[in-house]
Amino acid sequence: MYARVISLADATDDKREAAIEMIRGTVIPMLQSHDGFAGYISLYDAEKQRAQAIILWESKDAADAAEETLAERRKQMTAQVGITIESVDLYEAPVVELAGARV
Repeated sequence: MYARVISLADATDDKREAAIEMIRGTVIPMLQSHDGFAGYISLYDAEKQRAQAIILWESKDAADAAEETLAERRKQMTAQVGITIESVDLYEAPVVELAGARV
């Protein structure tokens, strides 16, 4: 498994609800249309006004293929909400264990 980790800045409280709505209504359905999508985790630190998105992929090939179209969409969506992309990195995820609950 692989994880694309996106670090975001300028994630102020006033942008939180718009970001969550976009993630649930647009981002996750878009990711689900890509072969090899395995999950999504959103992390938020209100004090530091930072956020991270972790997108899980079944393979490196799936992550790379999706990134070809997702990179530009990511820029557009974060600009729409007013959040800044700091970095986008791909990691091998040798251990992933999730209980399966949606929060």
